[in-house]
Amino acid sequence: MNVLFGDVIHATPREHGINSGSFFEWRVKKSLDSTQIYVSLAMIPDGYAGSEGSPTNHINFDLVTATRVRDKLNECIEFARRHDRSMPNHTTGDN
Repeated sequence: MNVLFGDVIHATPREHGINSGSFFEWRVKKSLDSTQIYVSLAMIPDGYAGSEGSPTNHINFDLVTATRVRDKLNECIEFARRHDRSMPNHTTGDN
């Protein structure tokens, strides 16, 4: 629950999926007690399928949008690294 109600401290612009009502947005959140930083996503899928109570959500991107989504995730990871006091101040070079 700590992360559910934490503050969004950074968010990327929304990317829309195939359906006009779907979206995908990377977020960096701070826990309620401000001790943890989380990279999360908010989304409304194009649709979902699955047994009642445990749907699998789907959102589909063309290659250009998928590349932007990847870049925005990298942006949020770097933002989180800069603001997470528990992590060493270096990058690993991992993508």
